[in-house]
Amino acid sequence: MKKTLLLSALSLALLGSAAHAADTATLKVAGRLTNAACTPTMSDAGVADYGKIYLGNLSATATNQLGQKNITLTLSCTAATKVAWRFTENRPGTRAFGIEVANADVAGASTSASTRTNGFGKTAGGVKIGGWALYVDLPNLKANGEAVDLLEGNNTIERGWTKSTTGAVKNDAGDEFWYSTATTGSVAPLAITEAVFPLVVSAAVVDTATLAITDDTPLDGEATITLGYL
Repeated sequence: MKKTLLLSALSLALLGSAAHAADTATLKVAGRLTNAACTPTMSDAGVADYGKIYLGNLSATATNQLGQKNITLTLSCTAATKVAWRFTENRPGTRAFGIEVANADVAGASTSASTRTNGFGKTAGGVKIGGWALYVDLPNLKANGEAVDLLEGNNTIERGWTKSTTGAVKNDAGDEFWYSTATTGSVAPLAITEAVFPLVVSAAVVDTATLAITDDTPLDGEATITLGYL
């Protein structure tokens, strides 16, 4: 994937064979100049707010599912542009081990995968609070004003794209996972002037006996969305 608007690459090619070594080499300088630029924006100032959660309403013995919150990611481009985005968790190491988050994709499936669940921070006593997951509400995904498919690709886009059937958004815990859009039925990234990704956050916290907190404690989940130009 070309991750910047101007990318330079150098390559050296030795000419000849092992039997007849050459004394020349080729250097190439490549790149692309473009006027296109895309800007990501989030609804609600980028905050999926669960508000006040009263400990007395939570279980002392079981994982507590907090339900879902909706937030929208919009990509706006100055010209029709093929673009993708990836999701990087900013609270690594604070995910409660083995935490299972319910309703973590469009099919309502749960997840406890490290690439799908993200940290919520820690209590003052150092206890990991829980985890949260993110997915795209596929039926309401639009680009250029039309319903489209969600594409996903891992590590480098050159490995190819596949259609996402779950909407699940993976973090960068193991590999880079990229997301883009395509005309329905296609796996070729679509050039967009605007794409609207309706995102759903699902969250859970561990049992209150494990939390063992007596003071107000914030849920501290955070992630960064980064664009890449194709």
